[in-house]
Amino acid sequence: MSFLRRLRTSAALRRGANDGGVLAAIRSELSHELASSAPSAPAPFRSQDAPDFVTVSDAPQAQDLLLRRRADSEEVLVSALLAPLQFVDQAPLPRDALMKVFVSKPGLSPVLHFDCRTFWVGEAGGDAGCAIDAVRYHPIPGEAGEDKYQGPEFRELNPGLQAAFQEYLVVRGVNSKLASSILQHLLQKERCQYLSWLKTMEETFAKGR
Repeated sequence: MSFLRRLRTSAALRRGANDGGVLAAIRSELSHELASSAPSAPAPFRSQDAPDFVTVSDAPQAQDLLLRRRADSEEVLVSALLAPLQFVDQAPLPRDALMKVFVSKPGLSPVLHFDCRTFWVGEAGGDAGCAIDAVRYHPIPGEAGEDKYQGPEFRELNPGLQAAFQEYLVVRGVNSKLASSILQHLLQKERCQYLSWLKTMEETFAKGR
């Protein structure tokens, strides 16, 4: 019996070694994340600085966030998700968020479509900015119109026109305060998703031991 136990123990050790140290690395990373008091589930999006916006979609496992604002017979939809992580000399840069803003009036066309980028101004977690990358329009909601003229590059527009478009969004609540709230929420949401992923990976690799 002792010989059989040694065989089983030896086999278990070999199986543990065959994972290349993945389980140990996962547990180390998981301990680090838990020590930083990461929440197990992201809190619903709320922004005291953007009370006119309501949440349309914010599923815990989804990467995006969809907000809506209705006022003065006008609807503003904001869809946002984190931009891909970028590095400089192996050091991660502060994350940006990519936003699409749609402005429409019921029964009227076209629908205005703004591609924007939100970013931290200074240190992450502080003030945030929101810059327009492109402006286009769709004859009807849901029509992308990729085969049609999309307008000039936003950076090629007259600076005065660029500033006017930026102010157009600010008046509709798409401002630095909303940008900061969205960035903070998406980062917290991704952190919770990462923690959940680590726990699932730990369970998966531990089953084979």
